[in-house]
Amino acid sequence: MQINVFNDWFSLGHLVLGLLTPISLLFFLGFLLYELVEFMYKKPKGKEKVEDFLGDLFEFMFGAGFSTLFLSAVGFPKLF
Repeated sequence: MQINVFNDWFSLGHLVLGLLTPISLLFFLGFLLYELVEFMYKKPKGKEKVEDFLGDLFEFMFGAGFSTLFLSAVGFPKLF
């Protein structure tokens, strides 16, 4: 299976939310809840594929991982 990464303009939003996640876990919870609801709503209609859903999660996790590594590299203390 090949996932679709950065395939639309919403991908930038997923990345930005991931970048903000080390500041507050609410960004993670909100994103995850939104993605699950969106997938459950669009999947039966054929508008959302599993590859797109996994790609959205990957984009978010990429942003979260990058910002966490960056903050730890510049010496910020753990935020949570």
